[in-house]
Amino acid sequence: MNLDKRDRYVLIGLTSIAIFFSILFYLDLNRKIDIGDREVVGTIFFKNNIVQRKFEDEVIWEKLENNSPLINKDTIRSEAYSDAIIRLKDGTEINIDENSMFNLDLTGEEPNLEFSEGSLEVKKNDSKTNQIKITSSGSEINVNSGNVKIERVKDQELSLFVEKGKTTVKQNGKSVDVEQGKKAEFKKTGIEIKKIPIILTSPSSQKLFYAEPNEANVSFQWKIEQGFESPVLEISRSPNFQLIYFSETITGNQTSVSLKEGTFYWRVKVKNQNTQVVETSETNKFFVSKMESFVGESPNNGTVISYVQIYPLVTISWSKLSTANLYQFYLSDTNQFQKPLKRIETVANQISFDDLNEGTYYWKVIAKSSFAETKDRETKVYSFSIKKQNSIPSPKWQRPNPGTEISGEEIKLNQAILIWEGNAEIQSYNVKIAKDSKLSNPIASIETTSNFLVPNWKQLGHGHFFASITGKTKDGKETEPSNILSFSIVDQKKKTEVTSPTEENKTIPPSEPKLEILSPNGTVVQMKGKSSLDFHWKLSGIVADRFDLVLYQHFPDKKIAIYKVSTKDSLYLLKDLSLLDEGSFSWDLSVYKNSNFVISRKGNFILALDQLKSLKPTDIEFISPKRLYKEKR
Repeated sequence: MNLDKRDRYVLIGLTSIAIFFSILFYLDLNRKIDIGDREVVGTIFFKNNIVQRKFEDEVIWEKLENNSPLINKDTIRSEAYSDAIIRLKDGTEINIDENSMFNLDLTGEEPNLEFSEGSLEVKKNDSKTNQIKITSSGSEINVNSGNVKIERVKDQELSLFVEKGKTTVKQNGKSVDVEQGKKAEFKKTGIEIKKIPIILTSPSSQKLFYAEPNEANVSFQWKIEQGFESPVLEISRSPNFQLIYFSETITGNQTSVSLKEGTFYWRVKVKNQNTQVVETSETNKFFVSKMESFVGESPNNGTVISYVQIYPLVTISWSKLSTANLYQFYLSDTNQFQKPLKRIETVANQISFDDLNEGTYYWKVIAKSSFAETKDRETKVYSFSIKKQNSIPSPKWQRPNPGTEISGEEIKLNQAILIWEGNAEIQSYNVKIAKDSKLSNPIASIETTSNFLVPNWKQLGHGHFFASITGKTKDGKETEPSNILSFSIVDQKKKTEVTSPTEENKTIPPSEPKLEILSPNGTVVQMKGKSSLDFHWKLSGIVADRFDLVLYQHFPDKKIAIYKVSTKDSLYLLKDLSLLDEGSFSWDLSVYKNSNFVISRKGNFILALDQLKSLKPTDIEFISPKRLYKEKR
């Protein structure tokens, strides 16, 4: 069919409109919703898989991260094999199982939780006098104190188990008290209250076990009232026990089962000796998790941090634990910590100081567990020293290695970079490049405020070159020149060339695991127009259980761990670009097999964020915190 000119314009216009609104829909669907001035009422501290929330005035569901703030009138839902622990400001704890949904409304004197489906456990803070009201399809549960568990499967009635304390339930205008150890079932004919003849004693609900190394030996105990017999222990991966992981008749009231990593639910069934009716206990949930490494990351133990006039900014970081909701940081001038200089609680896994005098310092971190009856984790004691010097040391080259050949292909791919160690007291650097080793007749003299440089390689041409760096302070004082770096620019590298051995390119026998960092590595990454920073690597020789990736940002006098993630894939896309800024970065990749460390490699790169260069101070608004504080000793 042939279209005339006017019809073609109409078709092109309609297609453009469709594409435009499709893009708008995609951006709206994937945007990160801002909290703004909404009231924060609690925090979600631990989760597996996916837990989402929807604001009262939004239609988009947003994925929640660990330690995400919860807003009043949020609607929360969890997907399959998910679990989460929510702590409200008044101390109330809500444990969410998979496929659950509820709305949280804390407006006024009577907090309300509108429960739709799934299963929840609510632990009321007994020190608070106000009730928590749970509503569901016309039924009402008023939790005065203690712990309650509620469950509602699709197309089934609501059920309640009072584990501790006292609860009042209402239906069709009738009110009934439910005491500890009793179960209430909301049926069309009314509320049915009955006593459960089995009490689960161990493991308690929300208990965490560590697999050492691959399995945890979990002990189960319960109590049975007289007149009941033949206890059957059931363990499942889901709260509705659709798929039974373990089911066995037990002689006595206790047994042990070895379990691998995962979330588990357990219950006990018993038979009435007279009526032969089978009764079922409440359901408790517990976790089996591998022991995560908990160590200090930066600065390295025994590091000496030098300064001349300005106290250095010391950033201390440690590994992040998914099972922790708070970290207690201790800094002392002795390794006994009898009178710590600083004791700070934080949810972050790093902290910075710019007021530390000359001397030796010791530090450690205690991770407070999110799980009751689980011991807190503690790092070993680390030390670093701050030393005052009379003069600023000369810069030191980091790359390229002396004698390196830089090819035209590397220049084309932005992989040819000059990088050196920086210093916070140096305001600018002068880089000289010459054909002679004494640099008596430099062909390039470049000023920069960064600790890296991408020269105009085409202007230099091919040949052998020498380079040196001199730092300059704010008051104009210059450092001693660095060591002279020699390198060559060639059209193509020789195939027989053997580069200097480093930690990243050691020769590994074919029989051993080999890890290759693909990208970003030794390159300038232009982030303009990109929605993610993509990490790629290649592993051969083994099949890994997981990869741990730690991203560091480099500053003149330090490097800071800004992101850590574990993945089972051979690539990772970092989509939260708010973590990034222009400058030098490195990343460590560690391989684990059967929970054991196997091998690690490092990559280095430089980020160029062209879109940030056009920002004016008036374009930036501080959303949180509204007030900034500096701690004083």
